[in-house]
This record gives sequence, structure tokens and C-alpha cells, in this order.
Amino acid sequence: MIELLNIVFRMIHVVAAIMWIGNSLLFTWFEINLLKEDDEEDSLGAMNMLHGGGTFFLQKRIINPEEIPQRLHIFKWQSYTTWISGFILLISLFYTRGGTLLLDPSKSDLPAYMGAVISLGSIIGGWLFYDLLWRSPLKNHGIIGLLICFATLIGYGAWLDTLFNGRAVYLQMGAMLGTMMSANVLFHIMTNQAKMMAALLEGKPHDLNLGKQAKIRSNHNHYITFPVIFLMLSAHFPSTYGSAHNIAIAAVVIVALVIIKHMMNCYHTVRRWKEFIALAFLAATAAISFLINSADDSSPAASAGREVFTTMGCSACHLPQPGTIAPSLHGLIGKEREFADGTNLIADVSYIRESIQNSTAKVVKGYAPAMPPYANVLTDEQLDLLVAYIQSLTR
Repeated sequence: MIELLNIVFRMIHVVAAIMWIGNSLLFTWFEINLLKEDDEEDSLGAMNMLHGGGTFFLQKRIINPEEIPQRLHIFKWQSYTTWISGFILLISLFYTRGGTLLLDPSKSDLPAYMGAVISLGSIIGGWLFYDLLWRSPLKNHGIIGLLICFATLIGYGAWLDTLFNGRAVYLQMGAMLGTMMSANVLFHIMTNQAKMMAALLEGKPHDLNLGKQAKIRSNHNHYITFPVIFLMLSAHFPSTYGSAHNIAIAAVVIVALVIIKHMMNCYHTVRRWKEFIALAFLAATAAISFLINSADDSSPAASAGREVFTTMGCSACHLPQPGTIAPSLHGLIGKEREFADGTNLIADVSYIRESIQNSTAKVVKGYAPAMPPYANVLTDEQLDLLVAYIQSLTR
């Protein structure tokens, strides 16, 4: 049942997120590219677009209380659907298991349920902190407010990394940012639009302050978009969240993506915007490569084996604690394994080598035979390095 929920709501989550992100990028592009109309007093800008064999005319204007359009399109359900489906996935995949897929037992001895408590509490607390910050006088000092938010997020991630496994740290940071984005839509953007339309229906003029505050939150959502995409897709990048420097990598990625997004928005005013994007990309790539490949305290063979482990995607399924897809490999040597066919054995080096090369020979009880065999994929040297790394994994 949980697997079915995962399939259904992950599909809903991805499609809704694509629609929401698409709206954010498109409407910001509209704002940047509107041309001023001197002969239209109420016009804030207009443009013509060619698509589908015809021309679309778009105009942004101040609404006249006496000429309110009968039909106004409002985009909100993409945001709400993305958050609701994401929260359902968080509950079904993580909270229903008491937080066992969140906490890393090699880092903390907290009871498993505290993983779900910390996760949910952080989502709520993160929104409250962010919202109160941007209701304070700092809302008039955007750069300072943004620096505080960034420092707090990275500091929170560093603290969380002392409790959660790397994949869960990135997921939690993404869930917090996604919640802030959706809550901005619900509590500020849509609320202020509703207040504005109610005033117009009463014959009152625009309250420009309402629009200004909604615009601030909308801009935040727009710039957060790229970092959230990275964090929510990070399960596919085990070399990042699995690194000993995963928080530094997240910081580099967030800064680089925000710079790239800003340069994309400034292409009318910054002449060398493409060069800035290329520079940000190359600098971030170099920094991330350095952080991933930084030396650790393991033996040379175990360190090299860790790189094979992440490169081959093993860390996407084999977490420090037993997951839904694969068992944990931490402390495996000398541990008794029970298999789906009812047999059991004490794990040793021979068992590790056989399980890598012929993964369906002995399937651990409670797990599907989902791992592909690597007999014809890995070289003998890579296999030896993987075994050395798995031997080095202890609680």
C-alpha cells in the first residue's frame, strides 16, 4: 500500500511542481520583458508573443474598480497540490516508519520517532521564523534579510547533519524551503490578492502596499525555485549528500543557482550576463569537485571504495540504517543475515563479494530482489575497493 501511495503521489507531486515552477518562471519573464506604453495611462507594460501560428497580446494594467474583468485567472492550485502531495509522501515514506529512514544511528542514539518529530517541528518552525523575519523591519532591508535566511538555513543543515543521514538532510532542507514557498502563496500572495479584489469590488482604489508585499514573497519563491529543485532531486546525487562536506556542497549549490537565476533575470541590464552564468557554473563545479574529493581519515582502499560506492549509486539505496529498498551495510561483517528462502549465515567477505556480483543469489528477508548484478559491471579492482569500504563501515 505504501509503495502504491509512493507511485501515485510522487507522480502528482512532480507534475504539479513542474506546473508551479513553470508559472513562476514565466510570470517573472513577463515582468522583465514588458514594454512601457506611454499612450495607456493604466498600463504597466505590454508585449506581443508568437506561438502556435498566432500572436498573443499581453498587457499588465491597474484594475479599474468600474471595469473589473468578468473572468480572472488565478494560479494557486499548482502550489497547493505540490505541497500536499509532497507532505503525503513525507508521511507515507518517512513518518509512518517512525523516523527510521531519517535518523542516522551512527551519529545519534535518539529514538527513531524523534526523526519525525524533528522533521515536522522544523518545517513548522522554519516557516514561522522566516515569516516573522519578513514581517519585521528587515523586510525593508532585503539583502540583510536574505543573508540571515541563508546563514540560518546552512546552520540548521549543519546541526541536522549531526542527527540525520545525508539524504534525509537534503530532503528536509528542500521540504522546509518548499513549505515556505507554498505558505507564501497561501498566506501572502493569495490573501493579498483577495484583499485587493475585495476593495476593488467596493469601489476603492488599488492598495499598492498589498501588491508590494505579495511581490516580495513572489520574488523569494522565484529565487528559491532552483535550489529546491536540486534538493528535492538530490536522492539521485549520492556523491553530494553522501560527502563528508555535504552541507558545504549544499551552500555552494544554493549560492550558484541563485546567482545564475539572477543573471537570467538581468539579461537586459547586465551586458555580460552569459559570462557571469558560465563563471558561476564553473566556480561551483570546481568547488563541489574539490569538496567531494577531499581526503578523509579512512584507509586508501576504503576511501577509494567509498568513491566507487557513491559513483555506482550504491548509497542511493544502502543507507546507514535499514531502508525500504535495501538493508544497511553498516556493521555488516560478523552479523547474521536471514534470507527470503529461510536460510541464514554470518556475513563475511565472501558473502559481500557474492552479493555484489550476484545480488539475487541471497536476497535478505523483507526486501525485493531489486539490485542488479554487478559481475560484468565492476572490475576486480573496483570490487576489492568496494569490499574494503563495506568492511570499514561500523556503527
